[in-house]
Amino acid sequence: MADELKFFSVKQIEGVPEITLGSADFVSRPIIVLAKEELTEYVDLQKPPKLVMNFKNVGHISSEFIAAMIDIQDHVVGHGGTLKLSHMSQTVQTPFQITNLAGRLFMIYETTPEAIDAF
Repeated sequence: MADELKFFSVKQIEGVPEITLGSADFVSRPIIVLAKEELTEYVDLQKPPKLVMNFKNVGHISSEFIAAMIDIQDHVVGHGGTLKLSHMSQTVQTPFQITNLAGRLFMIYETTPEAIDAF
């Protein structure tokens, strides 16, 4: 699968996989659908007990992408894992705050080390 990744890269930090989303704006339905499929496949194959998703390259997201993130969160939790989010710009974080998902369903941290320390 690693050779086929189009929408994110993965590296291990302190034994925790960090998914860094690519430099796409996740506002177009076709991109969101493909990215969600790729992320879900990774989670379902790897079943990580801890996972950090890094948004440093993401400029904008849509409400459909938030729905995709909820589905991905469900997959992570369904496999007994925990998902944390990091490196969000205020533009990307605002939709999570408006929908009351920040701090409730999604824990958002400034940096990946902060997210890892919070597990």
